[in-house]
Amino acid sequence: MSMPKILTHVSLKGIVQEKSNYRECLVMSKFEYTMGKELDLKAEQAKTLEKPTIKPKGFLIFLVWVMDLIYGKERTLPKFKVIETLARYPYWAWENCSYHRITKTYTSTKPADKKINELSLRHIEFGREAQDNEQWHLMLIEDIMRQKGIKMGWLKGSLIPFLMACGYYFLTRAMYYIRPQWSFAMNAAFESHAEHQYMLIVSEHPEWENESVDTDYFQYYPRQKSLADLLRRIGLDERDHMFTSLEEYEALTGKSYL
Repeated sequence: MSMPKILTHVSLKGIVQEKSNYRECLVMSKFEYTMGKELDLKAEQAKTLEKPTIKPKGFLIFLVWVMDLIYGKERTLPKFKVIETLARYPYWAWENCSYHRITKTYTSTKPADKKINELSLRHIEFGREAQDNEQWHLMLIEDIMRQKGIKMGWLKGSLIPFLMACGYYFLTRAMYYIRPQWSFAMNAAFESHAEHQYMLIVSEHPEWENESVDTDYFQYYPRQKSLADLLRRIGLDERDHMFTSLEEYEALTGKSYL
């Protein structure tokens, strides 16, 4: 697939893709998005486990190490709850910083640049949709933990996630503000890791195949027949977020991240 025409803009210190409508980009994508499709979830799980993750770099290596140190290397629902607590922050940064960019544009003495506005609107739209999706993941997992009687305690369930979220809040904003492609590259690796972790925990718990799942949050999220299928569907959401991050990185840099 040929790369779309790109235009430079000094205020971004990067590249702006001419095709800017988020949903139009998904339709034209070279990636196979899964949201809104009827899929064989077990087959999709197998696809995930057959491919390698995107290798984490820099801060993500440190984050994985810290998570394993504090919560253990074993994959557990409490550990996934903490991951989902952090997962919303890059998308919030893209939305929030894009609003700031629009404000800066319209408080400048120079005429507004339509292409910069379109870039901002695309990042706002994707950021808003993705952070809502991650929010439902968090609420679903917490509710399942409540139903199972799984408790985390004040230190690992409250204080440490709060401190990690504070640090991630500032990091994701700084990365996007300084150079947006850094933020998209890091998020692609984060989501690749999350996708694989969800598929792996399902394979480690065959009993979840026959465990029905029900929660009030299915009014916001596609209902699944079993806990295994719910976690597979969440894993596919992370795959879709990875795809969008990769596409945005390519749109900003003009080159493939992989």
